[in-house]
Amino acid sequence: MRSLNAASIAFLVLVACSSDKVVDTATVVACDAPVAIAGGDQGVALGGRVTLDGTASTFCEKNADLVTYTWTMLAPAGSALDESALSDNRTLTASAPSFTPDIEGDYTFFLSVSDGSTTSNEDPVVIRVTAGDNPPVADCGVDQEGAVGLASTLDGSASNDPEGATLEYMWALSDAPDCSALTSADIYNSGGPKPTIVPDCDGVFTISLVVSDGTHYSEPDICAVNVAGTNRTPTADAGDSLDLGACADNPINLDGHGSYDLDGDVLTYRWSLIEAPAGSAASDANISDSASAEPAFTWDVVGAYSFQLDVYDGVTWSAPDVVTFSIAASSTNDRPFANAGADVSVEKEGECTSKSYAWTCTDCEAETFELDGSGSYDPDGDDISYTWSEPTGTVSFSSRYGALTDGTIAAQPATYGSTTTLSLVVELSVSDCQYSDNDQTTVVYTCQGVSN
Repeated sequence: MRSLNAASIAFLVLVACSSDKVVDTATVVACDAPVAIAGGDQGVALGGRVTLDGTASTFCEKNADLVTYTWTMLAPAGSALDESALSDNRTLTASAPSFTPDIEGDYTFFLSVSDGSTTSNEDPVVIRVTAGDNPPVADCGVDQEGAVGLASTLDGSASNDPEGATLEYMWALSDAPDCSALTSADIYNSGGPKPTIVPDCDGVFTISLVVSDGTHYSEPDICAVNVAGTNRTPTADAGDSLDLGACADNPINLDGHGSYDLDGDVLTYRWSLIEAPAGSAASDANISDSASAEPAFTWDVVGAYSFQLDVYDGVTWSAPDVVTFSIAASSTNDRPFANAGADVSVEKEGECTSKSYAWTCTDCEAETFELDGSGSYDPDGDDISYTWSEPTGTVSFSSRYGALTDGTIAAQPATYGSTTTLSLVVELSVSDCQYSDNDQTTVVYTCQGVSN
C-alpha cells in the first residue's frame, strides 16, 4: 500500500474537521463545568420576604456573560406558589432571587447553573416557614361622627399580623354616655372586621378592638363614635408611640397639639399615666403639668410607659387617646459606626518666573472640598453627634459638628521644579448617648512649581 505523505495527512484532517459542526469559540469557551451551590437551609417566619443565595456557585469566568441560574420549587401542600414567584429566575441576576411564602411548611428549591455549554447538577436547599411569634396589631380605624338611631360602622380591616396569620376580631364597648343603655352585646358583628353600633343618645361611645392570631392577643386600639347635637365632640391626639431606646431623654416630652375641636372651641387637656413598668414608682405626679398640651414626664426605671389624653371643649369630653413610650436599658445600647467618607486628592500648580537666574513662584491656590460623614449610623436609630478634626491644624472646617462639612487647605508656597505633597489625616468621631466611634479619611494636597 502506498504511504501518505505529510501534506496528504493534513488534507484529510482538514476534510474530516470541516464535516463537523463548527463551534463558535468566540461565544463559548471550553473550561471547567459549572457547579451549583444553593446555599444553606433557612428557617423564617411566615409573612417575611425570603432571599435565596446561590452566589457561591462556580463557573468559568470566560463564559460569565452566558451564565444563567435556574431554580425549581417544591412547595408545601396548599401553597399557590411556583417558580414564577421568584424574582429574575433563569437569568444571570437570579443568583439570589427572593419570594414571599404564603403558608407554613417546607419549601424545597433546586438550583442548576448553566454557562451556555454545560449545565450543572441540581443542588437543593430547604426553606422552613413557621408562624413566628410576633403579636398582631389592632387598628380600629378612624373615629366616627354618629347620630341617634342610625348605625355607625367601624373599620378594623387595617389590623395585621406580622406573620400573615388569619385574625380573630374582638370589639367591646369600653365607655358610653350616662344616658346610654348600650353594652358590648349591642355591637353587631363584633367578631368581624367591620362591626356596627346604633347609638341611643348623645355623647361619646368609646369602642376598643383587640385582635388575635390564635396564639397572641394585640394591644387594644380605641376608637369613638361621637354623637352630639349642636356641639361636636373634640378629638384627643396624644401623638405617636415611640421606642426611645437606651438614649431616651429624661424627662421626656408628651405632645397633645394634634388634638382638635371641629367647632373651634378652646380645649382643656387632661393627661394621666395609665401604665408603668414593674418597679416604677411613677404616677401622675411625674407629669409636670397634666393640664398642658405639652407636659414633661420624668421616668424612673426602664420599660414602657403609657399615657392617656382626654380633651374637653367646655361641653363634652373626648374619647381617650393612648400613647406609649418605651425606654431600653443602657446594656442594650449598641455603639454607633463612623464613616468619614472617601479620601480626597487635590493637585495645584504655582506659576514660576525666572529673573537673573532666580525663580519666583506664586502660591498654589487654596482648596475647599466636601467631607461627607452621612454614611455614619447608629444600629439602634439613636441620634448621633459628629465632630471633625485634623491634628496639624492645616485643614479648617466650615462646621466641625455636622455630618456634612467643607474642609479648606490654605494657599501653599510653591518651589520651581519640585513637588510638595501634604498628606493629612482627617478624623470623624460620632457619638450616641453612651458610646463613640472614629473613622479617618486622607486628604492629599499636591503643590507643583511650574514655569509659565
